[in-house]
Amino acid sequence: MARPRIARLSREIIGRAAIDYVEAGHNLQLVPLAHELEVSVSSLYHHVKGRDGVIQAMRQVLVAEYVPDVPVSEGADWATRVRGEVEATWRMYADHPRVLELMLTVVIDEPAVLRFYTSLVDALREAGVPDDEVLTTVEVLDAFTFGAAFDAMSPDEIMKPGEADGKLAELLSVHPVGRARNRLMFDRGLDLLIDGIRARVARGARGQ
Repeated sequence: MARPRIARLSREIIGRAAIDYVEAGHNLQLVPLAHELEVSVSSLYHHVKGRDGVIQAMRQVLVAEYVPDVPVSEGADWATRVRGEVEATWRMYADHPRVLELMLTVVIDEPAVLRFYTSLVDALREAGVPDDEVLTTVEVLDAFTFGAAFDAMSPDEIMKPGEADGKLAELLSVHPVGRARNRLMFDRGLDLLIDGIRARVARGARGQ
């Protein structure tokens, strides 16, 4: 009997199915996922290494969709490149917060993801960040991006103006809500981080 022209199962198919399954509110488990795909659990193991392998396949699928192979704003100054890279990952995480919770639990070894981090490292070194601070700075940017993505899951109004007093109530009454608030928080937070990197590099240059 001739083999089918299209493979029934692949790493990408497993990753996409797992994303849909998790975003539908299910806990990631191999047996139910295999049932969703109408295959045996052993068939999954031909393409991924257990549950962690499924999570890595999910990340691989999302990175291919959201993070381009060519670094964002290639040829631009370091700050523009950092902003573009962080923006791409923030959109990915904010669109798939349930998947993000899982991705934080497994080691990164996918070439496309490591290329993204290589781009960040190159931009930060161009900015003048010392080598012994580069990876910590990358981790700070990551932590901010994760937090901003989880913030997107917040209620439209985080605090009720009518329940607050004084200046807080005044500020809340004119503050954006929902997606506009999350967007403003992301932009302002990234501005603060980039300004902080510039200031720290400048202090180092002055020997402070």
